[in-house]
This record gives sequence, C-alpha cells and structure tokens, in this order.
Amino acid sequence: MELNRGEIHLVNFNPAKGGEMGKLRPAIIMSSKEENSILDTVIVIPLSTVIEKDALPYRYLIRKRDKLKHDSDACIYEIRALSKIRVKERLSRLKEDELETIQKALCDILG
Repeated sequence: MELNRGEIHLVNFNPAKGGEMGKLRPAIIMSSKEENSILDTVIVIPLSTVIEKDALPYRYLIRKRDKLKHDSDACIYEIRALSKIRVKERLSRLKEDELETIQKALCDILG
C-alpha cells in the first residue's frame, strides 16, 4: 500500500502502554512518500474525537470529510513511528494549509 504525507488512514494503536493513545483510530501520515517506500515504519499523528478548543500547538481540529466520519483533533504531541502493518484503510487527505499548520505546530513542540 502506498502511503503519502497528509493522508488519513485507520491505524491500529493497540496495545497501548501507560498514557499512550490506543484503539483502532484515524491517524495522519507524516513521513514522506519516499521514506515510506523504503522503511518498514511510518510516522503518524493519531486523531481523537475528544475536541479541545484553541489547543495549538498540541492539538488541531480536522473536520469530518470523505470516510472520516467525525470531527477530530490531531493529537500532535502523540506523534510516533509505527510498523506499516498497523496501517489500514485510507479515509481522507488533509488540505495543504492544514498540513502546513500541523507541521509548524510540530516544529513549535520539538523546538
């Protein structure tokens, strides 16, 4: 399966440990198409249907669209690398300005 930065896929986050997000949930692919074609892992940001207002740079609201059935917060602080085996169906894609906002927020968090 080809994975591209900015796509939203269902991802299996189980088993979760401690305060990690778990469950089968949507996530944004953040690693590039080139990285995804050679590595066995993919970098993702999980989504949550628990919405927190004005939470940038930690969270960013993604409105429902295509197969993404609910408005969701991108939990930017939960970014992680996972095996591509965990990545399932493609649900949608971010708009370019949404991806840019999330990338900037990620830079703010990481310093």
